[in-house]
Amino acid sequence: MYYCSISYKSMITFHSRIGGKIMDTKKIISDSMFNLMKRKSFENITVQMIIDECKVSRSTFYRYFKDKYELMNWCYQAYVDTLLEKVHNGNWKEMLYLIYQFLYENHIYFEKASKVQGDNSFWSFLYDYAYNFYKNIYLKNTNYKSLPNEARITLEFTCMGANYIVKQWLENGRIESVSEMAELTFKLIPDMYRKYL
Repeated sequence: MYYCSISYKSMITFHSRIGGKIMDTKKIISDSMFNLMKRKSFENITVQMIIDECKVSRSTFYRYFKDKYELMNWCYQAYVDTLLEKVHNGNWKEMLYLIYQFLYENHIYFEKASKVQGDNSFWSFLYDYAYNFYKNIYLKNTNYKSLPNEARITLEFTCMGANYIVKQWLENGRIESVSEMAELTFKLIPDMYRKYL
């Protein structure tokens, strides 16, 4: 199976052309976070270190991010949001492949992000991001204003399980291939959601 490979830097560059200066500044800040997390644990990174690394002012940092947790999660969100804009053919297996490839290529960053606990954790963010993504697709394609109980519980279960699978994959050394993870994950999406993808 052939999938195109799109790197984080090329996707953010594509995104920056869409959003102009705002995306350029956010990219500079996020690049600094990526660089710092290659050398340090997330807990040991301060906002001061980030702004020293990227040479922006403290006020500029806080104009775009409320804290380092939001920045940590934005790095994933910016990539996936850009994929959603760029991959128009509706090939969701390819989309999942590209997401897993991104996680694989940036595994040091995401392994460190995965250790952050609490409400601001990467896993809490990822759960909310996935939940809202599938919820919006479902509501857009049905006559419902909010999720019926079955759809809500199915989605909660699915998002929690997907988080666990991705976390284990990262923490256990990414034993399964990117292709295998994309294929298996796609099959695990419940039909009531997959049919609208």
